[in-house]
Amino acid sequence: MKRSFEEDLAQAIEFHGHLCAGQVLGTRVTRIGLSYFGIDEPEKYRDLIAIVEADRCLADAVATVCRCSLGRRRLKWHDLGKMAATFYDIATDKAIRVYVSGMAHAPKDADVVEFYNQFSDEEFFTVQEVTVDLTEFDLPGRPKRKVLCEQCGEQVQDGRDVQVEGRTLCKTCAGIDVYYHVIGE
Repeated sequence: MKRSFEEDLAQAIEFHGHLCAGQVLGTRVTRIGLSYFGIDEPEKYRDLIAIVEADRCLADAVATVCRCSLGRRRLKWHDLGKMAATFYDIATDKAIRVYVSGMAHAPKDADVVEFYNQFSDEEFFTVQEVTVDLTEFDLPGRPKRKVLCEQCGEQVQDGRDVQVEGRTLCKTCAGIDVYYHVIGE
C-alpha cells in the first residue's frame, strides 16, 4: 500500500475526533481488506464496497481508510453490533469478511497503538471468504428506480418500496422498519 499504517491511522483519528481502540482495530481491519484485493490507492479505486457491522468507532476508521461513504453507496451498515467489516470488490465479484477475533483489551492507561500492534494480524483478526447479498439496487451509481409512496407521498429509491394489497408503500407506511413516529398523528 502506498500509505503507511501510521498515515491511515492519523486520517482515521482526524475524522473520528480522537484515538481509541476502534480506530486502531478499524484501520488494521481495512488495511487487511485493501491488501487482500491489492488496492494500493483506495481514493482512486471505485469498485470497493465496505459493509460495517456496528455503528461504533471501527466504522469511522473503515470509511476513512478505504475511502467509502454512504453517500457514494460504497459504505453499507448492517447493524449486528460486531467489530467486523466485509469488503466486496465489484470488479471481481469477490468478498472477504474481517473480524476482530482477539479478546485482549488495552489496559486503561496503555498506549492503544502500541498495545494492539504487539499482536500480528493472524493473532487478532480472522479473515473469511464470503459471498454478499447485494442487488443492483445496492450498487453505487444513480438510483435505479424511484417511486412515490401511495400513502405519504415521499419518494422511495432503489427498490426499498414494498407492495401491500396492490399499493406501493414506503416501509414506514407499511409498518416495516419504523424508527420514528410523527407527533400528533
